Parts: sequence; structure tokens; C-alpha cells
Amino acid sequence: MASSSTIQFQTKGLWTISLTVFMVSYNVSVMPAIMPAIVSDFGASMGYIQSILVLFSLVTAAFAPTAENLCRFYGRTPVFLTGLICYGLGISLTALSPSLPMMTLTFSLLAGLAASPLVSTPWTIVDLVYDGKSEEQAMVILIVTSALGAISGALLGGYLASQLGWRWAFAPSLLVLILVWRLQRLLPQLVIRSQQSIDWVGGLLSLLGLGSILSGISLAGDFGWWQPKRLFTIAGYVLPPFRLSIVPTLIAAGLILMGLFLFWQRRQATRFQISLWRAGLLRKRGFVLGMFTAMIHTIITTGVQFNLFQYLPTALSLNPFQTALAVIPYNLTVIITVVSNLKYLKLSDRICPKYIVFSGIIFLASGIGMLYLNLNFQFTSLQLLPGLIAMGVGSGLFLSYVSRLTYATAAPHEKPEGSGIYNPVQNLGSSLGRAILGTTLIFFTSRDIVDGILQKLGRTLTPIDRNRAIMELQEMIQTLSKPELRETLSEKLPSSVVEIIRPIGLEAARSGMQTSLLIALLFTGFCFLLATTLPKYPSRS
Repeated sequence: MASSSTIQFQTKGLWTISLTVFMVSYNVSVMPAIMPAIVSDFGASMGYIQSILVLFSLVTAAFAPTAENLCRFYGRTPVFLTGLICYGLGISLTALSPSLPMMTLTFSLLAGLAASPLVSTPWTIVDLVYDGKSEEQAMVILIVTSALGAISGALLGGYLASQLGWRWAFAPSLLVLILVWRLQRLLPQLVIRSQQSIDWVGGLLSLLGLGSILSGISLAGDFGWWQPKRLFTIAGYVLPPFRLSIVPTLIAAGLILMGLFLFWQRRQATRFQISLWRAGLLRKRGFVLGMFTAMIHTIITTGVQFNLFQYLPTALSLNPFQTALAVIPYNLTVIITVVSNLKYLKLSDRICPKYIVFSGIIFLASGIGMLYLNLNFQFTSLQLLPGLIAMGVGSGLFLSYVSRLTYATAAPHEKPEGSGIYNPVQNLGSSLGRAILGTTLIFFTSRDIVDGILQKLGRTLTPIDRNRAIMELQEMIQTLSKPELRETLSEKLPSSVVEIIRPIGLEAARSGMQTSLLIALLFTGFCFLLATTLPKYPSRS
């Protein structure tokens, strides 16, 4: 029989962890909506703000093993409350940031580190406290509140940014944080302490190693995979000091650090001392492949939404709030599909859950295909509706079962530690989605604009000069506002070309968006192939 404290948590404490999921989802989703306002205020580039958001997810994912190590030593609830305080401080300082370096420090590093236990703890608590049907219902609530947080971040954040300024867009999440703190007494006291010391060396090596590798991947679009598109400087010093992009340098440094990390873990294991990653789940093929299946889905959906937030304001002359309204059908459909499926339709009673995941990926691919076909010269936001709804149905079906199938091989005692890995990896998918698909949109848009202008001028350039022109335009698109970009191009181009630069730009943006959608479709193929490795049914344990 359940204890009275457990029953109290099941009836009231769910509010605490649900609001936590809502808060983190809100802040991640609010950044794309307020990005134009931040760029205008600081005179920065879209790429720089995008890098801040990407770095947030990278730090959260890279710190996950150390966060789990801290939870084992101090207890999950105390670590959660410490993270909540640091997260509130990071978001508050972000809203007050006087410069972009300060915003990078407070949002990407401070809030990113603090978010790691906040991301994993709600799902871990559900694993530990609930079972059977109640666990399934609690999972539905967390999925729904995450989607509601994304909707609120886009709509409410975009509205506050357009009416009061981008700094006010963070106020709702701080109010939610205060509410979570007042409700924290309802959290179960999960103080399950290990008697062994914390593996600080392993934590530092994993954080630096993963952070270097993932940061290198995220910076490839701006700095180039091998040949440097532009110089990477810190405090006036160029890194690396030779003719090579910072990207392979970071990846190589990260691989070396991860090699040292693996050596250290093996050393700790042979000496029977504490090791950072003792999760047996990482040795289970089914869990790892399921986790990466879910991550690829996150790459697709986050990247497509991010690009729509960049493309629609240009193509349809929408403000951030109007853009959020145009994209919101996807998130609403996800919520409706998850709730309808798990609470009312219960498709798994009639169809194998693995096949439901397959159908979700097919719906997702169909929705992306609809978006591709509807991006014509005269499209409206209503024409995007069928594609967004199909994507939402697909994601809803996929999310209803993918995590349960991923944990099918996990023993009950392994699930809490697995949540500390699974959920940050999905954050990593979010950052990679913005980095990969966002970079694709900017590159192909810049390329087609350069080629269109050269065609109108009747000129050709050498491959080196053409690539240089594309890179310069990429930087201008990400750095300058629309009026500044038009003024700069007016100074560099003949008046006959300036008059037709807008249709060239719109066609290039449309082509770039379609190319990014094709790459997203390619990712759905990878996702489907990985999903074939999932078991047919979740664990009965």
C-alpha cells in the first residue's frame, strides 16, 4: 500500500514537477521568438544569438553525468533545489544583461548548468513515485506541460517582446519559478546518498570533452568545417594561431579529453572507486539506439520550427507574435494527439506500440513534405496549416511511446539514472537541430542571392571569390537589420540590381527553406531506420 506522503505527492506534488518542465521549455522556446529584438538592441547577429541558445543546450547535456553524480551523493531533491536557485539567478541576470558576453555567461553557462538537474528530475521522480496507469498519466502531463511551455514561450514571449521589450519576456518564467519554490515542500525527499566521494575529475573531463565536441559541431556553420570562414578570437587572441578553422580544433581537443575520460573511468573501475558513468543502460544497445531515435526526432522538429521562425517574418512580413501564431498549430496538435491517444483512444490496446512510432515518423515526414510543396511564391500562413497539423500528429504518436520502448530493457533501479542521460540528450538534439538546419537555411539563402545577383549582372566569379561573397553575405544577413542590409547592398550594387533585390532575396529564402526541409526529410529516414531496432512492446516491470 502506498504511504500517505506518496499519495500526497501523487495528488499535489505533480504540480511542482510539471511547472518545472513548463518553465524550462518556456525559456528555451522564448529565445527564437525574441531573437530579432535582441539583435536590434545589441547590434549583434542572428548567428550569435543562435549560438547562445545552442550553447545552453550543450552545457545542459554535457553537465548531465556530473549532475547525476551529485544526485547520487547529496540526494536528488537537494540538488534539484540548488539548481532551481541557480536557474532563477541565471534567468534574472539574462533579463538584465547589458551586453551579449554577459548574456552568454548568464544564460548559456549559469542557467545551462542549473537546468541539467531541472530537466532530468521531473521524469526521474515520475519513474520512482508512480507505477502502472498512474505513471502513464503522469508522463502525459509532463509531455503536455512541455508543449504548453513551448507554446507560451513563442506566443507570450513574442507578444511581450513586441509590446514591452525583450527583457520582459523572461518575467513569466520567473513567476513560475517562484511558484515552484513555494510548492517544493511537496517534492518527495529523494535523499538516497552514496557513501563514495564524487568523481570530480571524471565530471570535469566529460564536461570539457563533450562541450568541446558539441560546440565545434554547432560553430561549423559560422566558422567552417576546415577552412576558416572567419577568425575566432578570445581577448584579442586568434585561435588557433594557424590557418585552420576553430571547429576541427575544438573537436580534436574534445576527442582527446573524452579519451582521457574513458581512461580515467577504466582506472576508477579497476580500483573499485567511484566512477562517473556507472549506468549499465549505456551498455544496453536497445536503450542507446532508442535514445538516439528520439534525439533525431528532436533535431527534426526543433530545426524545422526554428527555421520557420526565421523564414516567415521575411516571407510574410510578420512580427514575432504573428509568427508564433502561424507556427503554433504544430504544438497544439502534439498536445491533442498525445492526450487523445493515451487517455481516450489508447491505440496501444489495438496496435503494437512500435508500429505506432513508425506511423508517427511517417506522419512527420508527410507534414514536412506538405510544407515543402506549399512554399510557393504566393503562399499564406493558412497554407502551412495541413503540414503543421500532420507534423503534430506524427510527433504526438511518436512521443507517446518512444521513451517507454527505449526503457524496455531497463531494470526499475536503472530508470532514474537513465533519465539523467535520456532527457539531456534530447536537449542536445534541440541544439543540433537549430545548428544544422538553421545553418542550412542561411547558407543556401546566401548562395542563391549571390548567384541571382551575378546572373542579373551577367558576371561570373572564380570559385574562391564566389565563396568569399557567400560568406560575407551570410555574415551580413545574420548581423544587420533589414534596413541596414538594404542600405549596405545599395552601396555595393548598381541601382538596377537594387530594385530587384527583394524578389531575388525572397526566392533565395524560399529555396533555402525548401533545402532545409529536404534535409529534415533525410533525417526522418534515419529516424525510421533507428526505430526498427525498438522492441515491439514496453517493459512490463
